[in-house]
Amino acid sequence: MKKVLVCCIALLCIILYGCQTETLQIDETATTEKTTKDLETAQKGFGYNTSASQGNELVILYPEGTTEADKQALRNDFNVEQYKRCECADPYLELWIFSKGEAAGGGLEQKKESAGAREEIEGAEYNTNIKIQEDIFIDFAGIVGTDVGLTKRVTTNQGVTIAVLDTGIMYDYPGFTTPFLYNSDQDACVNNGESELFGWNFVEDNNNPYDNHYGRHGTIVTELIKSKMDPTNVNYQILPVKVANRFGDIRNFDALCGFKYAASKPDVSIINMSFGWYSEERELLKQFIDEVENEILVVTSAGNSGVNTDNTSHYPSSYDSENIIAVAGLGYGNSSSGNNPYSPSSVVSAFNPANGNNNSLLASFSNRGQVTVDIAAPGEHIPFAYNNEVIYIDGTSFSAAFVTGFMGSLFEPDMTASTMKATLLSDCIYNPNLYEIKYAKHIPH
Repeated sequence: MKKVLVCCIALLCIILYGCQTETLQIDETATTEKTTKDLETAQKGFGYNTSASQGNELVILYPEGTTEADKQALRNDFNVEQYKRCECADPYLELWIFSKGEAAGGGLEQKKESAGAREEIEGAEYNTNIKIQEDIFIDFAGIVGTDVGLTKRVTTNQGVTIAVLDTGIMYDYPGFTTPFLYNSDQDACVNNGESELFGWNFVEDNNNPYDNHYGRHGTIVTELIKSKMDPTNVNYQILPVKVANRFGDIRNFDALCGFKYAASKPDVSIINMSFGWYSEERELLKQFIDEVENEILVVTSAGNSGVNTDNTSHYPSSYDSENIIAVAGLGYGNSSSGNNPYSPSSVVSAFNPANGNNNSLLASFSNRGQVTVDIAAPGEHIPFAYNNEVIYIDGTSFSAAFVTGFMGSLFEPDMTASTMKATLLSDCIYNPNLYEIKYAKHIPH
């Protein structure tokens, strides 16, 4: 009887454990069906970019021409414990790291205020955090080496170069069948004993910008850009700039370094930034964007909180820089075609106003603004193939990627940023139901 009882208890434990495991798996995959508004609760920024008093780091920009001796004198004046240079990008951009004791009790705020008042310092900002969602789906896969990336590198850079500031790129993603990565042979950076090959990892300071993000955010963004580029005859290459870690955290310093790195490449014409934050403007990034307003078009996501960013600013999309395009997300409309619902052609038809669906309106989670948001692109229920499954993704991150790819497909040699912007807007489709955004237009699908 005791043996029977023990067996029954053991069997019951196995059943309960199995049920618990299955429930956990369902919860994991169920996040793919959440609206991005739900997913952005942690991304809204109020818990991440306003907690500078808990940190111990400042981003410092020296005036051009500042000598190393002058830099060291300033570090000594401010009692900097450690510092980090913005290698491969800008010798005048630096991260100052203070001891916890120096930064505590308002010490960091005082140092920032003092640094901002010094003529020898051009800018000082907190090294705050930006959050990219990581719970689209969860993948704990490892990292592949640069040898795999080299097989996807183009022989010669031609046509348009698009930089993607994100979580990196999975070179071994099955959808990437032909070479498309930037070739850094002509302008390679060397840092930490490693030479740049096709992009840079600013999180770990190495030459392997592989996407180890649990939600593969950068890989999805890249795939959507490619989906617009590949059907055209325009030559292109993509420069992966890894600024976010596997959890989707972007430090302000890494974002700034990544942008300066991409902007320093003479053949980069478009930069995709599918991330953002609220409330705090952060002047240095705007300054860097404005510095390339004639050369580079910066495509940004409008944000996923369903707010009017004319009233609640979302950056960098709310910057008034002339070379920024802020992209909202269109809501999903059921496709009336008989195509495979997972094919790129049916992604197109699902958002085609010619189908008679009321799908040109913005998705409920998408931010909007008649001053701060420019155009729209598909942003809801977008199919993405991964590990022999299809998941559905939402977010203006992916709307921005569609716009980047569409603009890339229109690119012609020697285009300026203003020419690219004018060409993009003229090739978009007007719809009066998009009255909540500046141009009331969306990209064709």
